[in-house]
Parts: sequence; C-alpha cells; structure tokens
Amino acid sequence: MDTFMAASGPGKDSYAPTIFDFAMAGGKFVSLTSDAGFVELIKAVLYQVLGLSKKSFVQLSRLEDIYHLLRKDSEGRYVICLERTAAGVNMAQVMEGIVHICPGAKIIVLTQEVDKFSTALLVEHGAHNIITKPISIASFTEKLAFTIAPQGKLSRLIEKGKKFLDAGNWGDALMVAEEILEQKHDSAAGFMIKGDAYKGLEQVGRAEEMYLRAINSAELYITPLKRLAELYEQSGDRDKQLIFLRRLNEISPLNTQRILQIGELEISRGNAGRAEEIFDQALDIAQREAAGMISALSSRIADICVNLNPDLAARYSKKALDMKGGEISAADIATVNVLGISLRKQGKWREAIAEYSRVLAVVPHHAGLLYNMALAYSEGRESAKALEMVRRALECDPNLPASGKNVAFNIGTIFQKGGQNGTPYFKKAYEQDPNDQRFWEALKRSQTMHPGQDQNP
Repeated sequence: MDTFMAASGPGKDSYAPTIFDFAMAGGKFVSLTSDAGFVELIKAVLYQVLGLSKKSFVQLSRLEDIYHLLRKDSEGRYVICLERTAAGVNMAQVMEGIVHICPGAKIIVLTQEVDKFSTALLVEHGAHNIITKPISIASFTEKLAFTIAPQGKLSRLIEKGKKFLDAGNWGDALMVAEEILEQKHDSAAGFMIKGDAYKGLEQVGRAEEMYLRAINSAELYITPLKRLAELYEQSGDRDKQLIFLRRLNEISPLNTQRILQIGELEISRGNAGRAEEIFDQALDIAQREAAGMISALSSRIADICVNLNPDLAARYSKKALDMKGGEISAADIATVNVLGISLRKQGKWREAIAEYSRVLAVVPHHAGLLYNMALAYSEGRESAKALEMVRRALECDPNLPASGKNVAFNIGTIFQKGGQNGTPYFKKAYEQDPNDQRFWEALKRSQTMHPGQDQNP
C-alpha cells in the first residue's frame, strides 16, 4: 500500500498526507487558468513535494473541457482550481454546472483581488475555497488539504453531521450535533445541523429556534439566514422572509436573484418606489458583471495575441481596461502589462507609459509596473526618468533583481545609462546565469568604469 513519505517525514502539522491520500484513492486535481506561474506552483506541490504521478493533475484551457471530463466520470473526486475570469461567463452558473455534473467535485476559485462581498457571493454559489494570488507553496498546500477534507476533530464531526443530513438520517445528525455542541457550546455549525435535522423531521418551531441560535453565534454566517428566509417563505410569513432577505443582502449584496426576490416582496407590499430602487440595483450589478466578463474575455484574447500579433494584443488589452471604466484595480495588472509590452514592441513607448500610469494611479507601489515603466522610458531614451522609475521599483521591492536574470541585467543597464553604477545588478544577473556572455561582458565593463564600487548606489 502506498504511503506518504517526505524527505524528513511530515511533521504533525503537515497537510501533505491529506493530499497524498486523496490522490492515492483516485482523486484528481484540475486547473483552468491562463496563469502559467500558478500551474507551475501546482506541479511543484504535486510532483516535487508529494511525489505524485503526473496522472494526478489535468491542465485544461477551456470550460467545455472541464464539463467533458466530469461527464465521463461524474462519480469521481476532483479538486478544480478555477480562475475567476477564465470561463468568461457567469461564475455562479459555472460552479453550479460543475457541482450538478459531478457532486463530488470541490472548487477552488483563483483570483488576484477579492472583496468581502465578492467572497460571500462566491461561497454562496458553491466555492469550497478561494485563493488570492500570489500564494506560497506552504499556503497552497494548506488550502488544498482543507478543501479535500476537514482538519481537526471538530471539523470532522461537522462533516459527519452533514453527511447524515444528506442521507436523511435526522436522528444520527442530531446526535452528532449534540457532540459538536459539547465540544463547542456556541458552535453555529452545530446549531445549523440541529436546525436542518429538525426541519427534516418537520419540527418547524425547533428548526427556527436552532437557526436563530446559529445567527446569534455567528452574525455573518449566511446559511442560517438563508434557511430562515426559506422557512418563512414556506410558511407564508412574508414580513419575516423580507427581514432575513434584507439581512442576507447586507452581507452578500451582489446576488441579483435575491435582490429581485426582495423587490418582488416590496412591490407586493405596495412599496413601488422602494422596489424600483432595488430593481435598479440589480441592473447595475448585472451591467458590471457583463462589463467584467467582456473585459476578462478581451484580456484572454490579448494573452493569445501578445507574441504573435502585438497590434491585436494591444487593441484587446486596451478594450479590456476600457471596459472596466473607473473600476481599474490590482486585478488588472496582468492586462496592463500585456498592453504595455505590446505597445513597446511597436515602438509606442509613450502610449505604454500612459497605460502603466492608469493602473499605477490605483496601485502606486507595484514594483513590476514601475519596472516596466522604467523600461518604456529607457526605450524612449528618457534615461533620467527611467532611472527614477527603477529606483522607485527597488524601493517597493529590493529583491526585484533576484526575480530574473534579465530583470537584473535591465536594471543594471538603466543605472548605467543614467550615469550611475550598475555593477551590483550586472553581478546579480551573472550569478543567475554565468554562461550568458552578455552578463559577463556588462559586469566587466561596469567594474572597469566603477572600480571598487560593487555596492548598491
């Protein structure tokens, strides 16, 4: 029988055995992302850290491929790392579709930036975990383990209770809930399991009591609020239903279906003005979602074109950013980098700087953007401005030269063109690749120009 063995053996807090056992039991890992760096991170964890077979990981590029894979093995166990923008369509529909085809699938949503409202909506629609990139190998391993199986005795009891509920074993679920509450007297999950069990037994009053206790234990816990809204809808108590739908909307205000439900209740109460405000809110959200999807699709097209047709890449990258209007954020850094590179390849360095500036106005301390702006100024022979930008980049990230040999070389070149000492950066480039003659020649030339000055200026 296969067992997990690390070089020094996993520590008691290691999450690796959970992932290893999942794979040995036939579980598979799937990714749908255009982020090559993240794919390499997955491979590093699965192949290098865990020593798993390459059959354990499936890398896909289209949403249709995920559906096809799951339809062939609808009883399988999968952990799917799904880029929030990769599908180019409504994420709620995608996640609901995945779980409908393969109930055993677990979904990890990948994103560069997420606010609390977006997080709430993703969880509501079926995300089992959310990863905000970039992420370390250790943190990714932990996320995988928690997605696969609960860690710790209390979490395992909660999972056991949920399985009893799914099977309709209401009495067993109640006993597990009591055990949970013995370990943690104010466990919202324990109260939820009791509430669902009582609801299954058609003891509506007791179910209501348990859901209310769950809310008191965890005010931002969405599930008991949803259960109560459903309970009051079934009993015909529209006033209480509206109260809990409003509370849900305060926590997760991006759910358009719920907003429409609130509007319907308001208009049935004769509050036409209030209903109109709510319906307008739903339309605003839908318009932002549509713009976001078009932006994501344009960005993917730009990624495809960047090395083959810089002009097309620039046009689609610009379209992606323009669709965001005044809502450009850190999540758009990859898009503006593609646009900047595409423009610079066409000699349009001024236009590239204008686009970098658009995102830097929102994310002013991003070393990568400042570095790319420095390159654009350098290509335009604006040596002083290039030096200013690269110094700002180094202030934001002193380890920037270690991120790549060409990065270090380019920084050294900018310092040299700006009349400063580039030796430490050429040295860093040479250390990363001693076989590249360019780095050796640049280092020797700089050392001759600045003898005994290997330290940062």
